[in-house]
Order: sequence, then C-alpha cells, then structure tokens
Amino acid sequence: MRFYGPFFLIVRAFIRIFYWRYSTFAPTTNKEPIVYIAHHQNLFGPFIILHSFPQHLHAWILDVFMNQETCFKHYADYTFTKRFGWNWVMAKLFAWPISFCITKLLTSGRGIPVYRGSKKIIETMKISVDVLQKGERIVIFPDIDYQDASSKTKDIYDGFLYLEKYFYRKTGRHVCFVPLYASKRSRVIISGEKIYFSGEEDFLSERKVILQKVKDNLNKLALICGDT
Repeated sequence: MRFYGPFFLIVRAFIRIFYWRYSTFAPTTNKEPIVYIAHHQNLFGPFIILHSFPQHLHAWILDVFMNQETCFKHYADYTFTKRFGWNWVMAKLFAWPISFCITKLLTSGRGIPVYRGSKKIIETMKISVDVLQKGERIVIFPDIDYQDASSKTKDIYDGFLYLEKYFYRKTGRHVCFVPLYASKRSRVIISGEKIYFSGEEDFLSERKVILQKVKDNLNKLALICGDT
C-alpha cells in the first residue's frame, strides 16, 4: 500500500534528479514505535531527511502550513515581509500560489499538524499515537530557533515528550526516541542512541533528563560527522 500521496512522490522524484541523496545510518526494525528527533538547521534538516530517508515518515508540521488560508497569511504577513523585507504587494503575489503548493505537498507527505499553544494539541497526540500503533514512524524538528542554520542543537521545545504519556497510557509501552542528524559536511543521515523514559520517577522530572539526552546526542552526532 502506498504511503505518500502522488504529489509528494512526484515532487520528491523531480528534486532527486538534481539533488544527491544522502546515505542513511539508522535503525531498521519495523516493530518498535520510533519517534525521530532531528535538528532543523533552517529547513536543511527537514529537506534532507524527507528527501533521502529510506523509511516512511510522518513529519510534525506546524498547523498553519497544513491549511492554505493560514499558510498564505503566514508567508504574506511574516516570511516574505518581516523576514525577507519584501513589500506587501509582492509578498501577497508570491504567497498565494506558494501556499497552495506547500499545503498540498505537506498533506500529500502525510504530515501531522501541530497545534502549538492550543487545546487542539491533543489531536496531534492522538494522531501520533495512532500511527505509532500501526508501526509507522514520526520525525519531529523541535528547535525553538528553527532559522539557526548552525550544526549545534540549542534550545528545543519539550512538548513532543508528552507523546510518552499518551502512548504509554494507550499501550503500556514506552516510546523510543531516536536523535537523527543530517550532516552537510559528510552528506549522511545518522541516528544516535535509543532513548526511553524509565518510568521510575515522575514524568515532569524525567522529561528534563530525556530532553538533555536528546540535545547531547544530536550535538554528539554533529561532532562525529565533523560539522563542529
């Protein structure tokens, strides 16, 4: 059964004609529920991983990009104006067609909408638990400063770790979090150690430990690849 939609597959195939695929070194087991945590690097991480990773992935995507209307507003009112400094008329002209393409691409790519700062985040968790139970995998790019293109992972959101609570409540099993790093220098995608909650202490306390392990692993992978 086909995982990705036709539009995503066509766009990816076209890009692969002009952009080399990266070698991948990551877990291959099909049974364990895995949530990959990757470094954004100003879109480099999502682009390379969704372009080259050999396994099917559901990427967590900010909900504004999964809806054409909100996507248009984001590009017109922020990306092209505040970030790139374009005048609003030009921003609107470019944002309109791009918003259709981006929304279509991410939907076709089986992205999971993330409703940050909203009660609808519960919907994100439910969808994520459902796909993990099916044996499918998720990739999350939690960098707070996603525009930072450096190889070093700095501050990251910790909300994704609540997947552990929802998944454990539903299945009685712990989620396997795996750091995943795309190297510009070595042109590889490499994974770190498997990280689990032990359940031996309260969630809020252990969450801090797990978050630090994820950050340390990502920075270790960057060092191994010679990016730092």
